[in-house]
Amino acid sequence: MDWVKSFYTAQNDWMGVYLTPLEARDQERVALVHELVGAAPRRILELGAGGGQTAVALALAGHAVSMVELLAPSAQHARQLAAAHGVDLEVHQADFYAVALPQAFDLVLYWDSFGIGADADQRRLLRRVAQEWLVEGGEALIEVGTPWYWGGIADGQQVDLGDCWRRYTFDVAESRLLDRWWRKAKPEMVVHQSLRCYHPADLRLLLEGTGLELQQVTPGGAIVYEPEPAWVKKVPLEEAMTYYAQMRRL
Repeated sequence: MDWVKSFYTAQNDWMGVYLTPLEARDQERVALVHELVGAAPRRILELGAGGGQTAVALALAGHAVSMVELLAPSAQHARQLAAAHGVDLEVHQADFYAVALPQAFDLVLYWDSFGIGADADQRRLLRRVAQEWLVEGGEALIEVGTPWYWGGIADGQQVDLGDCWRRYTFDVAESRLLDRWWRKAKPEMVVHQSLRCYHPADLRLLLEGTGLELQQVTPGGAIVYEPEPAWVKKVPLEEAMTYYAQMRRL
């Protein structure tokens, strides 16, 4: 997992990825949370929360929100964003494998980047979710990459991001998405992330012994590449680039 800090730091330095205002995507995530677990006020923990955009949107919707974020600039952006919108947000700038939190929560959220490290690392994180961060009967909602999408139409795709290029490949043997970024002006400067992708059946096996049980799988959207790249918000599970795994503490 030695790539984690350098990759997300480069995303901020090159593109300001986690330093944006609230966007439509954040409101869509709030709507998804309400659709799947209800809109009643909850104590929510968001892991790997970036610049806090979704956390702030959840706080604006009436939830008591805490977040954990590795990068100091992103965590500081979250504090400033919360202040600008007049909401309380508890920000922990820390590694979520190491952080100690003073309370438990009704709901734990993790968007977009589940799969850092090996299966053992995922199990370690999931045990923390179940045993340390969720109240009895609490739930987790985790976004998981699908091997059929990243190993299918996305494999080999290269995306023009303006000043940067982004290229997706897939390691079939390890079921891992490899996501490489480099600056056009300095193509030798390449950073990457590597995320383990899970079929829902494999995720159920991963959860054994963690204290979490998979309750439901909801497909996310997908980028379609023909005739030109376009985002489709909702697709069938067999076409989705990610799905939302809804889990309950046993």
